Formats: sequence, C-alpha cells, structure tokens
Amino acid sequence: MNAFTQPAGPGIAARDEAMLRLLTIAILFGAALYQMMLCFVHTHLLPIRTAFVGAAEFALYAGCLVVMARRLRLEFVAVLAMVSAYLLFLALLRGSLDAKGFRDVLIVILFYWLGRTTGNVALADRLLKIMIAVVLAVGLFELLFLDLYSRIFNVFSYYVSQGGLANSTNWAKDSTLALNGMRPEGIGRTILPALLGNHRISSIFLEPVSFGNFAVIVAAWGLAKEKSEWRTMLFYLVSAMIMITLCDSRYGLVTISVLVVLRVVMIGRMHYLALLAPLACVLLLLGIALVFNNYYADNMLGRLRVTGTVLMNFGIAELFGLKGYDIGYGDMGYAVLLTRFGLPFLLIAWAALWLLRMRDDAGTRFRAYVAVYMSLILSISGTSMMALKTAGILWFLMGCLTLRETLARSAPHGERTSSFVQTRSMRYAN
Repeated sequence: MNAFTQPAGPGIAARDEAMLRLLTIAILFGAALYQMMLCFVHTHLLPIRTAFVGAAEFALYAGCLVVMARRLRLEFVAVLAMVSAYLLFLALLRGSLDAKGFRDVLIVILFYWLGRTTGNVALADRLLKIMIAVVLAVGLFELLFLDLYSRIFNVFSYYVSQGGLANSTNWAKDSTLALNGMRPEGIGRTILPALLGNHRISSIFLEPVSFGNFAVIVAAWGLAKEKSEWRTMLFYLVSAMIMITLCDSRYGLVTISVLVVLRVVMIGRMHYLALLAPLACVLLLLGIALVFNNYYADNMLGRLRVTGTVLMNFGIAELFGLKGYDIGYGDMGYAVLLTRFGLPFLLIAWAALWLLRMRDDAGTRFRAYVAVYMSLILSISGTSMMALKTAGILWFLMGCLTLRETLARSAPHGERTSSFVQTRSMRYAN
C-alpha cells in the first residue's frame, strides 16, 4: 500500500478518499508550477496580467477548501475569522485594504490545514521526491539548453506584463530571464563560477530566489529525519546542495550550513531556542547599523546595514502597522511584515506556531529549522518567503507533522492503539 492509496477514514468511501488525495497532489504541484505555466501562455498565446495570476491562485485556494470541506474543523473557521477581523480592523484604521496581506496569511492557513487534514509523512515524502525530480530536470534543461529555455519561457516579459518591472530595467542585453537570473559583471557567481558562469538557474520557479528557498525547505525536511533514516536525510541534503549550486543562492548556502550545525548540536528541548531567532536577527541588524553606520556598498553587509538603519528609525506607528504599509521596502523583510501586519499580530502568529503540538521529535526539529529559515530570509529578502510557489509546500509539510490526537481518541480501541504506534513512527495517516 502506498502513500497515495491510504485506506479511507470513518464515514468516507475509499474512492472519495483517493480522489481527495489526487486533488491534494494536483493543488501542491499547481502551486509550484502555476507561474511557469502562465509564463508559457504569456510567451506563446496571450499577455498575462496580474488578474490572470490572481485567478490562478484563487482556483488553488478554492481547491484547498474543496478538499477540506468534508473535514472542516471549527478551529480552522475560528482562526480564519479572527485573522480576517484583525486585518479588516487594521484596514479601517489605515483607511485602505491590504489585499496582499490577506493573501499571504491565507496561504499559510489553507496549506497548513490542507496538510493537517489530508496529509501524512509518507505522502509528503513521495510528493517532495517527485517535486525534486521535476525541479532538477527543468533546472538542468535550463542550464544545458538556455537559448531554447529562453524561447519557451520569456520570464522578463512575463513580469513586465504584470507591472512589476519596466523594460528599461533589463541590464542583461537580449536576456529573457528574470532580472536576477544573471549575476552582474564584477559580482559574479559564488558557487562554481568557472563552470557555470554568471547564469543563475531558476527552474520551474522562474527566478533563482525561490529556487534557493525551495532548496532550504528540502534540506530542513531531510535534516529533521531520525538518525535511523540517514539515507533519506542524505538524499534530501544532497538534492538541496545541488539546487543551491544551480541557483547560486548565497542565502541558501549559509542557511543550510546553519541547519546542519543545528542538527549536530541541538537535541530535545534545545530546539525551542529557535523561538528567539527573529529577535536575534533583528538585534544583529540593529548592531550592524550601529557599527557600520557609514558603510555604503551593494553587497550583503551593505544591505543588512540599510535594513538595520530603517528598523532603527521605526516609531510606534510603523511597529503597529499604521504607517509605512504603502512603502516599498524592497529586500527588508522585517520592515515589510511589521508595516503590513503590525507587531501584535506577528507576535501572536509566532506564538501560535510554537504552540502547535508536533507528532514527534522530527516535527519539533522541522519547526525549529523553519523558524531559522524564516528569521534569516527576512533579513535579506522582502516577500519571497510568502511566495505561493514555495510557501504552499512549506506549510503543507508543517501540517503533515502536527499531532491529530482528536482522531485517535475518536477511533475504536484497536484503531487507537494502531494510530498511536503510527504516530510515534511518523506513519499516522487520518
């Protein structure tokens, strides 16, 4: 019996259960691939505007609700209602509605509950391995046949069509890749520059930043495995490093290195120290701004200094999301989140993440690694953490690792015993 054909739960026919799992698979692959498919349509059929992208995302969100409809929980409705009420209240205070803020939170809630409702570790492993194979296949195609890839996917034109870029911003002459798809002369690649040149692979994600983020998620999932699953852990880690090499993600290289160290040195309750990761990152940013006050350069240190300086100048209005929400902060992720949602909301959401009951030590480790991933990326990137093409699979994986004890309590005695054993071995499936 494989992960796609688990036996049906009480009251749900096996055929319906299989259909729900197939729809779940389609949603997750759709979330990863929809931008690539829309880019193909834009390149060969008709211009794709922002409305088309919004419609595609809406279809994926609706699919999540369809899957969860027969198992809708009161907790899900309550969380969705409270978040909506808060964001609407914030909109009233501002005098304007932040639709993107609603969308970002919706991704987290829907895909987390999708994993919690229909997912399990075996299914997640199977999906992630297939996704890795697809990502690497497309990435190698882009590397080896760049001209053909560029004719099939005019990525730069696709983003210009949505209003995020202007044609004049394309410094790489005749390139149809994303603006960050080539390292500028004088900066160059960090990883294997002599072999791979200035080209940064984007694969199905259309731009290398999300490719790097996906690689970190893959590494976090692998490193969370038990020591007895070292072969699986090694597979995910090697796959992640290949992807980091292809997209030349400096952030990914640093973050995966940090996660490997954490896997070696952290045990048990030490993983809860990751709760303090955002505070540590913000303090570090402020420290860099103070120490390197007069440092100006277009590099990692320069970007961190600018972010720290901006945060240092935040007042009460910015911290509570009442001012600065309409300013483009670029790569300053902490500034973006504070002004978009406000500090009270972020503190509650962070606490909620750590109050989730994980099914075992692997879940506890994965949550800690995700906390580090998010804390670090907010220091150097604006909104890439919230991109559906990577955030969807991340929060689905998180949902798969949470403990669903209510289902175990409601089952007959024999099934309860079996479910308990499966929970301890990361094989529990509802």
